Amino acid sequence: MAADKRGPYRKTAGIRNAILWAALEAYAESDAGGPTLQAIADKAGLTETALLYHFPNREELFLAILRARDSRDSFRELGDPPSAQDFERLGRLIAHNAETPGLVRLFLEQVVAAVGGAHPAHAYFAERYRAFAVGLAEALTQAKGLPADQAAWLARVLIAAADGLQIQWLYDPSISMRQDLDRLVALAVAAARA
Repeated sequence: MAADKRGPYRKTAGIRNAILWAALEAYAESDAGGPTLQAIADKAGLTETALLYHFPNREELFLAILRARDSRDSFRELGDPPSAQDFERLGRLIAHNAETPGLVRLFLEQVVAAVGGAHPAHAYFAERYRAFAVGLAEALTQAKGLPADQAAWLARVLIAAADGLQIQWLYDPSISMRQDLDRLVALAVAAARA
């Protein structure tokens, strides 16, 4: 009897996973408008109704897509100690974002929508920003020799700059987000050391 109860759960978990990878693929192939739910369903080999059956609502689907993206594209593995390589990996992540405008737009739309505490993604984004700021500050201290308070401040500014650059880049794809962030880091570190 226990096997019968677990069977549908495993099947649903497997289908959810397939939907998320199909969604990431659909977003990678889309323009800044992102794919439709029907396009994601088609990629997953489902109807749109069947796709939505596996998630409580659209917001939960979008949150799951962003979590899958974060899991796949994280600039630093959880638990890894900070290092100078973090900036190279962060640069690669920013450059990769330029290849997925639909995901950039989805991220920005969900971040703004989740500001209110009632949104399903609110806690996720609050923790994501906190953890990202802490990790980046540790990397700035380790790799650039900044004092902890300056590193924490610069980490927040870099995250804000990255979000702002992504918005500008959606309007003007000629902007090089990676070059702009690299330049900001260089200027900020030089100013902090002066």
